Amino acid sequence: MPNHATRWAVAGLVALCAGCGTSSTPDSTAPPVDTPTEPPDTVACAPYVGTPTNALRYFEGTMHEHTSYSDGDILSVPADVFAQAKERGNSFVGASDHSDTLDAGVFISVGSDCFTTPDGLLTCLTPAGTDSLAKWSATAEQIAAASDDDFLAIRGFEWTSDRFGHINVYFSQNFSNAKTDGGYFATLETFWSWLSRAPDAVGAGGSATAPVPFGGGADGLAHFNHPTDKCLADDDPGCDWYQFELVPAVVEQMFGMELYNGGGRRDRYVDSFHTALDRGWRLSPIGSEDEHGTDWGGDGLAKTVTLATDLSEAAFREAWSARRTYAQVAGTHLEIAFQAADHPMGSELQCEPGTAVPVTASVRHTNGGPFAGTLQLVTSAGEVIAESATEQLSTTVTSGDTRRWYYLRVNNPDGESLAFAAPVWIEPPTAP
Repeated sequence: MPNHATRWAVAGLVALCAGCGTSSTPDSTAPPVDTPTEPPDTVACAPYVGTPTNALRYFEGTMHEHTSYSDGDILSVPADVFAQAKERGNSFVGASDHSDTLDAGVFISVGSDCFTTPDGLLTCLTPAGTDSLAKWSATAEQIAAASDDDFLAIRGFEWTSDRFGHINVYFSQNFSNAKTDGGYFATLETFWSWLSRAPDAVGAGGSATAPVPFGGGADGLAHFNHPTDKCLADDDPGCDWYQFELVPAVVEQMFGMELYNGGGRRDRYVDSFHTALDRGWRLSPIGSEDEHGTDWGGDGLAKTVTLATDLSEAAFREAWSARRTYAQVAGTHLEIAFQAADHPMGSELQCEPGTAVPVTASVRHTNGGPFAGTLQLVTSAGEVIAESATEQLSTTVTSGDTRRWYYLRVNNPDGESLAFAAPVWIEPPTAP
């Protein structure tokens, strides 16, 4: 599979002037035409001021990988993930072992092979070198060794509550553990407090063996994992993070949600995505491998595409903060352009109420081949408001008095999803 990094293409608009530069004799029988003495009032959107779209490139990569550092393959370490995913043509990898076993001195692995043979159990209970005694810092060293101008390795962890749900956190200096911060069964408040707290600020949550003991995670960016999959009971009010109850303090850091996980299509996650967006979360679609074996970077697992300027941590922080991602089902390699009024996917637009906002999308395969399927523009509560049976979609939406979101769903000819592109959010201008 080739490295998918191609230039963003933005379609220009051409103004046509009918009859410009011609003259004719006035028709005395024609009714008089009222010529306005002043130009009419116009309504418009604030101009785009983010990263120039012509500087953005498509980077396809993998997210949510596991190794012997938690419950993955018991002989693997993050460096193995990075090497194989890079060899298979991926541009980036987000490693995210469960934080349950990341504390320094906790050398055990809990992969499934630990319990199948005596040798497996011995392997999981025996330190395999100094890296297994300091997994968090060892991961940082392996990331530094793997990253270069053509590949980005990213350190993260999976916060694992089997009542509220799982969350991946990337880029943070410190980490937290649901088994010790009360999040496994009791409360979400400790984790939200940790995620909103500065790395050098000590408080509830966090880890005693993190670089800053009990330091916060406000330098991290996070996404919701496989919604609906980790609930003790459907009637538990805590299920799916209290049904996606909005937490304003961490809205900016919670940048995404998995729409695909592993090799399955998982369209059942879409309703959760709509619920979270309707409740005010500003989320971008993620396609995660969630690989616990050794098929890291394989074509049979979901992928995420990030629109960034380059393969650096700074560029990816900016891209994920700006919600410029889309999720692809396994084996699908697409280039998707989706924008509203020249603002790329993930943007927040401020438009006067009543503005007709142009929305455009185009899709093609990364190998240059034509796309066959349908494009759908989806808005609040999952309503499909526009659809195209070609590789392009062009329509307008009218801005209103309240915030509203719109995202692009890409389907195959049978109506099954292939990809989800990040929404754009359109809202009235803020008061001065």
